[in-house]
Amino acid sequence: MSSPRPLTSTPATVDPHTVRVVLSGDLSYDNGDDLVRVVDTAFAGGEVRHLHLDCADVGFCDSYGLATLLSVQRRAAAAGVVLSLDNRPATLERLLRRTNTLHHLTRGARPERKERSDH
Repeated sequence: MSSPRPLTSTPATVDPHTVRVVLSGDLSYDNGDDLVRVVDTAFAGGEVRHLHLDCADVGFCDSYGLATLLSVQRRAAAAGVVLSLDNRPATLERLLRRTNTLHHLTRGARPERKERSDH
């Protein structure tokens, strides 16, 4: 098994109440705490109401990575922040479904709009 790719967590303020963190790499035991620190820093001012984690470039997520996402969700809920896991790759989606954590981690997010078809 290869070693995990380093995780980068790049935060960007979208507006005064919204922070987007782009994740790139593997979310694992080796680096999950780094993501928690980025989130804690984002919440420090108390004005954030929406946290978007862009997961498009997350390659691997181990059990500690999943625990990290659950920790981020707990921190978000305690701060009154809505967490969204955006652009989930298929591997992460499968992990969240198999562990029955998908709903827990995404319940505060607004569902994506679906186009109506009136035929």
